[in-house]
Amino acid sequence: MSFAAASFPPQWNRAVAYGDGFFETIVVLAGVAPLWSFHRARIENSLQRLSILVDLNELESTFFSLATQKVDALIKITIARSGGGRGYSAKAVNDSVFTTDSYPLPHYPRRNLTDGVNLFLCRQRLSHNPALAGIKHLNRLEQVLAASEWCREWAHEGLMLDVTGAVVEGTVSNIFVLSDNVLLTPRLDYCGVAGVMRSAILNKFAVELNLETCEERIGISDVLEADAVFICNSVFGVWPVKSIGVSPVRGNHSIIDGLWQSLNALGYSRLYG
Repeated sequence: MSFAAASFPPQWNRAVAYGDGFFETIVVLAGVAPLWSFHRARIENSLQRLSILVDLNELESTFFSLATQKVDALIKITIARSGGGRGYSAKAVNDSVFTTDSYPLPHYPRRNLTDGVNLFLCRQRLSHNPALAGIKHLNRLEQVLAASEWCREWAHEGLMLDVTGAVVEGTVSNIFVLSDNVLLTPRLDYCGVAGVMRSAILNKFAVELNLETCEERIGISDVLEADAVFICNSVFGVWPVKSIGVSPVRGNHSIIDGLWQSLNALGYSRLYG
């Protein structure tokens, strides 16, 4: 089978060819982006670490203009290094480009909150790269491969380990476990995405709930033996986990209930029927 040749705007050459950039997916509820401060902080951090120059005031103005128009939506911001000649080197590349695209607001079944979700233990492992760890960069082939592994009729999300077997994250989420009244989440200094909801829980919601938190190496046995397990991201909020593969997980939902009180105050109940 053959296809007609297609071209893409030349300013996106580096994004398409090398994944030279990153992205944010932001929930807008009733015209408000409730976690914008956390998204903006991650954008600033990613720009600094990747040495990409963007006018943040222009980006923020463009985003809020679209957010107020769409009222209820997902808005994806994609930022990439732009220009320069052929080749990997970015030493002479000082330009950048960004887009803001809107999508309909997703809706999830309430049973994901009340009953919990099933995780599939992915075979695909996350490789170590401290230089890129934490950044939601455009190179997401490991997640693409992992997300193709499981049956959507049974599992709601895939759980990913790194090359040493340590638990890191879901394909589109971060994971937390409650153990001895301490809320634990994997360290992301070797790989993984430092999610916005993860940051909000560590720096805001857990503080409001007087919960002690810790980032550390976590094994699959730590997850299976925990008092409670949940996954999170900035789109769906927080989901309790009821099983990983065929192994059940303890269902202490009190911590999730506390987190959802904070999320409902931000309007996240609009995502559930």
